[in-house]
Amino acid sequence: MADLTPIPVEQLPQGRIVGIDYGERRIGLAVSDPLQTIAFPLVTLFRKGQAFPVEQIIASVQEQAAVALVVSLPLHMDGSLGDKAQAAEALAARLADLLPIPVYTQDERWTTTSAHKSLHERGQQPSRQRDRIDQIAAAFMLQAFLDRLQYRRRHSSGS
Repeated sequence: MADLTPIPVEQLPQGRIVGIDYGERRIGLAVSDPLQTIAFPLVTLFRKGQAFPVEQIIASVQEQAAVALVVSLPLHMDGSLGDKAQAAEALAARLADLLPIPVYTQDERWTTTSAHKSLHERGQQPSRQRDRIDQIAAAFMLQAFLDRLQYRRRHSSGS
């Protein structure tokens, strides 16, 4: 099984990072800007049966020329791993085996709730935009990763 963090996060080269919001039916993707400052919703992929759309994920990573991939980790509120988190880790490990870039995991607690709230604040109905919610949740998760990345870079360089 591949190492999910082959290099320290603060040593990532500049370039786009793709985030994946793991879901049982839908998988939201988000992408960062090349300076790794802000995350944007990208696309929603759909699972067919038990299979993950691994080829579509790899194609999206390649299209974006991503330098890293971040898979959401649906932890329980107490921080423990449940079945969904273990499945997300398995997906991350599989992608790490298939891609030549580092694959990280990121806590995703509250991202779907934040995505719902974001749509409500814009006057949109979340129930009519389920596909969009997954993309927005992926962007919130990826943004948390980017914020952590920026923090680690600032504090590891001694500045």
